[in-house]
Amino acid sequence: MAAGTANLICEQGATFDTSVTYADENGTAVNLTTYNARMDIRFAATKEADLVLRLTNANGRATISNPSGGVVRLLIGSTDTEALVAGVYFYDLELFTIDSTNPPRVVRLIKGKFTVNAEITG
Repeated sequence: MAAGTANLICEQGATFDTSVTYADENGTAVNLTTYNARMDIRFAATKEADLVLRLTNANGRATISNPSGGVVRLLIGSTDTEALVAGVYFYDLELFTIDSTNPPRVVRLIKGKFTVNAEITG
């Protein structure tokens, strides 16, 4: 399955908190019990481009918030968004198995532009 496209908007200086649901072609949520999530935000749409911010389970920014419902939560605190320079970046969100699957199964769920809108007040 090809990754979906979703352009995300982040308000500089505000908490970025959104959820993505992974569903199959019939609209049924995919069980993510054995998965973790990771997302990189970069200056260009290539993994060689400089990293702006990484979201992972370990840093609490990309978590499986409802495993049986296929829900991934993306969370960036206001202190971190305040440090982002306003502009357009690129991202993709991947899910990967954390069980004994060898090799691990990786699903590139969505990709797109990650726009940071400049903060005026603050």
